[in-house]
Amino acid sequence: MTLVRGTRVLLRPFRTEEIDVALRSSDATEAQRVRRRERLEHSGDKIGWELLFAIEADGRLVGDAQGRFSEDTMPPGVWEIGLELYEERDRGRGIGRETVALLASHLFEHEDAIRVQATTDLENASMRRVFEVLGFGFEGVLRGFMPQATGSARDYTMYGMTRTDWEAWRFRWIRAS
Repeated sequence: MTLVRGTRVLLRPFRTEEIDVALRSSDATEAQRVRRRERLEHSGDKIGWELLFAIEADGRLVGDAQGRFSEDTMPPGVWEIGLELYEERDRGRGIGRETVALLASHLFEHEDAIRVQATTDLENASMRRVFEVLGFGFEGVLRGFMPQATGSARDYTMYGMTRTDWEAWRFRWIRAS
């Protein structure tokens, strides 16, 4: 079981009583919910292609964070990260920034990452700013990347950080916490 502790944020496994909360945050199909429940039950440890954590801040569950790596789809050492904060009241408080910094550092330090990358909606200015403030490089727009229920697809942005970038930026992260 892995715990990643920051100043205000703790990345940890989901507790049994929190799994239903995490499932309510999604508009997934029943089959997707069953698979997600299994993933949440095994959170905190690298299982297959994923490392999934509960995000705790102020002593309560506020979201989840994932590191994803697949030998079938990405080069060795390349990880993609994602996070979701469940409630609007938890956004804009630095939780996302600290979560990204903690997760990226964990991947570089303990999972042999050579690169950590992330995508976000083109219009998600707050998340884009988080990546930029932490030193992730803007790498472009993925046009028509994220399918929508309407049948259309939204444009997403790609950000990336190499191990060399992280080594230059990580001490700035500590001072900013």
